[in-house]
Amino acid sequence: MNHIWNPIVRFILRSPLHGLLSRSVMLITYQGWKSGKTYTVPVSYLEDGDTIYVLPGMPEKKVWWRNIQQDTPVSLRVRGREFPAKASLLSPEKDLDIMVRVLGLFFVKMPAGAGLYKVRKDAAGNFVQEDMQRAAGGTVMICARPVQA
Repeated sequence: MNHIWNPIVRFILRSPLHGLLSRSVMLITYQGWKSGKTYTVPVSYLEDGDTIYVLPGMPEKKVWWRNIQQDTPVSLRVRGREFPAKASLLSPEKDLDIMVRVLGLFFVKMPAGAGLYKVRKDAAGNFVQEDMQRAAGGTVMICARPVQA
């Protein structure tokens, strides 16, 4: 299905109509490490200061994110603006605290995500910490930061 929708989403995000989608979807352009070819895919994102986080949906069925390692050069198109960035794949072993915090921000922005990850809320309305750690441990997460000119 992505082969049908991705070209349409890419077209919209590159057009003056990008505002229809660009509050929650951006484009990431990267180079395949085996093929050397350039690829552009639409992804859901979250901004936190100058850092942009990406959680690839259904990562077990997608391979594009495996091209992102440590400080991989990418291009991002966010809300109609394109800029170079360095992207890194976060690791639950090293980055669990960051991943838990960002996952919480994603769930606030997109509440249905908590249900998909089976994260419950406690009586005070906060996400259950054990659920968050479990969810973050099984999550693929990328962080990207703009390259300063």
